[in-house]
Amino acid sequence: MFRVIDLSDKMEKKNAYISVVKDFGISMIILAAATIAGYLFRLGGLTDSNIIMLYIIAVLVISILTSKIYYCLGSSIVGVLVFNYLFTYPEFSFSAHDAGYPVTFLTMFITALIAGTLANKLKRNILIARQNAREKEEAALLAQNEQLRANMLRSISHDLRTPLTSISGNASTLISGGTALDEADRQQIYTDIYSESMWLIEMVENLLYATRIEDGRMQLNISFEILDDIVQEAVKHTERTHPKRNIVVDMCDEIIPVRVDANLIVQVIVNLIDNAVKYSDDDTDVVICVTRENEIAVISVYDHGTGIADEEKEKVFDMFYTGSRSSDSRRSLGLGLALCRSIISSHGGNVSISDNTPSGTVVSFTLPVREVDLNE
Repeated sequence: MFRVIDLSDKMEKKNAYISVVKDFGISMIILAAATIAGYLFRLGGLTDSNIIMLYIIAVLVISILTSKIYYCLGSSIVGVLVFNYLFTYPEFSFSAHDAGYPVTFLTMFITALIAGTLANKLKRNILIARQNAREKEEAALLAQNEQLRANMLRSISHDLRTPLTSISGNASTLISGGTALDEADRQQIYTDIYSESMWLIEMVENLLYATRIEDGRMQLNISFEILDDIVQEAVKHTERTHPKRNIVVDMCDEIIPVRVDANLIVQVIVNLIDNAVKYSDDDTDVVICVTRENEIAVISVYDHGTGIADEEKEKVFDMFYTGSRSSDSRRSLGLGLALCRSIISSHGGNVSISDNTPSGTVVSFTLPVREVDLNE
């Protein structure tokens, strides 16, 4: 016959026992310290009222450091008994020859009990205030997350409609009358469908990354990489999605080793290039510059667009912030730069925005340079 053991109940009883032993030990130590100090006071010629204050302070401290009110009550009683036994005539006896001592003992007990009770109540109020503050913080965080989800749903519902309508409309045109179109018109429709599809793929990838970051499930597959290879991979990806744009890569002659998740850093560079393409004219170059500053690698993406206003330079890194710039009828979800900053921060780097000269924007991020250690 099997017997089910409730481990949680057993652990709870163990924790309660440990708490009782701890609080009892604290009470005994503080009362012992008060007693030792009382002997020193007696040797120094101080009066009984000074020694009584020591026990009142001891009860006050016990009330603050222990978890239950009965430690305050118990320490008040023990303090009176110890004072009577050790410091009143006749010593080492619970009898008191002075007729005023019973009143002294009662006053000492009541004073210690009141002080301890007030201290315990103050501690309880502080704990309640902290809990309320924590609950308010959690409620505010929950409300913020709900607002983020609501913004995401609104953005998705709005931004999916335009490309899906375009794709379905172009597909309907090809189905119903594709043979009547000339080759140039068909190629334009194919290009539009491809462009809208790639935009949807990019958006879904960013949403997946955003979900992983929000849930704390982003896992880095760290390995030693050459930064040149990462940049070239990102450029190849961008050239497939933006074949008509001229992308210039300015790499330093030095080989720069980094220890990163290559796929994520490629995604960062792709997002930055996509932004540069989106917010600049088709006849302008997008420049990627890679430099090394001591033990820091700096990757910068330059465009020659209209630039970003100073008051928006920090806001563009916020999730779902789209800013005042727009390149077409389709709005951005505002995920790209927020994701970039999260990814780069997880690699120990920083992201910044500055103005390009004479016009445009420079988005730069840094990565620590890590030389290959053969012992790793």
